Amino acid sequence: MTQQGVALQNYNNELVKCIEELCQKREELCRQIQQEEDEKQRLQNEVRQLTEKLARVNENLARKIASRNEFDQTIAETEAAYLKILESSQTLLNVLKREAGNLTKATAPDQKSSGSKDSCPVPVSAVAYGCPVPDVSVLKHLCSSWPQMPSHDLRCPEGQLPTSTCLG
Repeated sequence: MTQQGVALQNYNNELVKCIEELCQKREELCRQIQQEEDEKQRLQNEVRQLTEKLARVNENLARKIASRNEFDQTIAETEAAYLKILESSQTLLNVLKREAGNLTKATAPDQKSSGSKDSCPVPVSAVAYGCPVPDVSVLKHLCSSWPQMPSHDLRCPEGQLPTSTCLG
């Protein structure tokens, strides 16, 4: 029986050794599981943080796009208004040149007229701005003093736009 006892002892030692190896492998596996669970938790936190950051970036982006659209609209409206101002300036310049030409013709010494002060034309600017034509006595006064009269005398009273009663 000693030989059987030695064989049984060998089997027992081998069985204990296998059980110890399995326990070591289990512990290693538990350590690996814990590491991967930690990594999983870290990644989930990172994903949560990135999701929050993405939401903030999307909100900021939406606000900035809305602001840019407002800028675009303001720029477009401003450019349109500026073009209107340029057109008005060109029109005003043309009227001014025409008026200057009319004034030059009206004050020229070799003017072909009957010499009567009653033939003096009404300033185009007064008619163009809706001012009523003054009576003949006002026209006579204007024609007699036209070269000496400063341009601001043609304005409506109290700096009003010339859409109400002017020159009188």
